[in-house]
Amino acid sequence: VAQNRGNLCVWYNIDSPERVTMFPLKGDIVDLERANGKTEVIVTEGVNTVSYTLDEGLIEFGTAIDDGDYYRATAFLETLEMCAETEAMWKTLSKLSLEARQLHIAERCFAALGDVSKIRFLNETNKIADSIAKEYGGDGTENYKVKARLAMLDKNFKLAEMYYMEQNAIDEVMEMYQELHMWDDCIAVAEAKGHPELDNLRRSYFAWLMETNQNEKAGEVKESEGDYVGAVNLYLKAGLPAKAAWLAMSRDDLLASSDIINRIATALIKGEFYERAGDLFERIRNNQRALECYRTGNAFRKAVELARLAFPSEVVKLEEVWGDYLVQQKQMDAAINHYIESGCSSKAVEAAIGARQWKKALHIVELQEDRSLDMSYLKIAQHYASIQEFESVKQPFFPMYVF
Repeated sequence: VAQNRGNLCVWYNIDSPERVTMFPLKGDIVDLERANGKTEVIVTEGVNTVSYTLDEGLIEFGTAIDDGDYYRATAFLETLEMCAETEAMWKTLSKLSLEARQLHIAERCFAALGDVSKIRFLNETNKIADSIAKEYGGDGTENYKVKARLAMLDKNFKLAEMYYMEQNAIDEVMEMYQELHMWDDCIAVAEAKGHPELDNLRRSYFAWLMETNQNEKAGEVKESEGDYVGAVNLYLKAGLPAKAAWLAMSRDDLLASSDIINRIATALIKGEFYERAGDLFERIRNNQRALECYRTGNAFRKAVELARLAFPSEVVKLEEVWGDYLVQQKQMDAAINHYIESGCSSKAVEAAIGARQWKKALHIVELQEDRSLDMSYLKIAQHYASIQEFESVKQPFFPMYVF
């Protein structure tokens, strides 16, 4: 029980702090009394004293939970109408009853909450537990089948697998994974145990992948089986030309097939994966197409490296285009050296000025005899004058200007 400025706040279930019952009040809480089966909050409102009676059923639920008497807790909740507080309590009871393996109570909880899938699952589990208890005696919930199903309900599938494997129930493990469409785990168990249905399982898995349009996963299955052409076809069908290209570049037999390479390259270019297309063309020694793709995809580092080996006359032009691209990307610093490599002194100076690399700009200008750079002298001189570094703007560097 707590109080804010204008409300009495009651939490009947401390496990759900967001479920709070509030009553408006004008005074201050002074006491909490419990007598004759009633719990009352005592509030002073000026000279008067007022009492607020709390819901005894909700309080009794908490007491039953503390005592571990889940049947009593269920009986209390069944007398209450569904509201935010009772919904929170049903959830609490469902969790606790599952932990205590009181599965019939848990089933009743999920029925109250309207969770149909868990009702059905627990109903089947209860039938298994009751049947085992009737046939063999004892507590049916201790059986490995029931333990495995409860682990499945908690989404702990590896624990469920462990319970089955301890009893060498291989078929039941595989059936569980198939029902959950966890085919990889199912096949892994079948492989580990040398199951005679392994090949059929693989075929069923592939058929299911194709039916559900999981082309990438189907391609991975084909790749793992060594059917690389089939894997490439499925990767392309899935719209994954880059993955198909990686596979092709790792297999000499695929690289030897012009049809496969052309289909992959076409898909890469269509998807604007120009750098990957360049890698593929370079791998099959089609250097001209590789260079075109690198340039189109702005992969200038690879373009220059390839040009140094295959097209030396293109290197200077590529360095200038690389510099232009970097300027467009506002990477002035990086563009400077590429312009220098291409012999574009004016662009190099402009990039240095744009990057505010004044010393570098001045150094580039000093090395040139081109009179077209005189305006660059002026910009540099104006900068040094603005920061009063007059020593930097003296002869012979600025012969045209007097300061």
